[in-house]
Amino acid sequence: MLVGIALLVSSPRPPREAPPPAPSPSPRATLAGLQADPCGGTGRLLATLDRPTVGYSACAVPKGAIVLEEGYQNTFAGGPAAQTSTAYPQGFERVGVARGWELDLIGPNANRQRSSSTITGGYSDMGLGFKYELPQEGRFTYAVDGLVTAATGTGGFSNGGPTQTLNIDVSYAASPAFGIGTTLATAASTGFFEPGTFATSGTLPAVRERYITFEPSLVVTLQWPHDYQLYAELVGQTKTAPRAGGRLYTDFGLQKLLGPYLEIDGEYGIDFTPSNGSRFNYIGVGAGIRVK
Repeated sequence: MLVGIALLVSSPRPPREAPPPAPSPSPRATLAGLQADPCGGTGRLLATLDRPTVGYSACAVPKGAIVLEEGYQNTFAGGPAAQTSTAYPQGFERVGVARGWELDLIGPNANRQRSSSTITGGYSDMGLGFKYELPQEGRFTYAVDGLVTAATGTGGFSNGGPTQTLNIDVSYAASPAFGIGTTLATAASTGFFEPGTFATSGTLPAVRERYITFEPSLVVTLQWPHDYQLYAELVGQTKTAPRAGGRLYTDFGLQKLLGPYLEIDGEYGIDFTPSNGSRFNYIGVGAGIRVK
């Protein structure tokens, strides 16, 4: 992905609770080409992909094209409640339906979580979304995303209610090889909390509650010869669950374009702010596939 700024109103993304993670566009071959179409050229797929960063790309899938984004991620959380979580295939499927417009399918995503005493498995919530890419202005590209997920998950991996998301994406190509972007995300979601954890009320059943979280991110990308791209991203989040605190974490990785129809990537992320005495780090691999 190149460079992006996005405003989100509730989206499923990084190690989210054990966050996982989507990207911004990447700089193209020549400055003139970038100014003409930052989302085009031989590296179009790199510019279009949302994965593997948390922020979204400002480039919509071209009309008539289909892009599949898949990944595998292991998240390790330490502290008194240490656990290991696996998520795959982190599906995000995108279809270009008109010039500047795409429709998205969120999911499927299977999860497996293991602690010292238990192993659980299930599926995350699924949903639908869209992207509208506005007319480009020089090195800037702008887009709007909307996403909605429903409580379709199983095995304790559902949010327990709908999640709505609105993204405003802005990408900027600083040079033919270097890009800078930011993502501003606001999410309206549902989650659970245990009253006994937050009040002196003993052991009461978990309560479902709506909450809003703000999730800004900053990403930089650097392209190398032969279609390699490095990226580094800093992400903040004001709430991770109802009545819970926020987090600050970073992720970085390497992407490789294998022709116009296939991208592969690897990433690593680490949390800076412990939650309930626990911090996480994660590793992941993935691919972006343009079907047509």
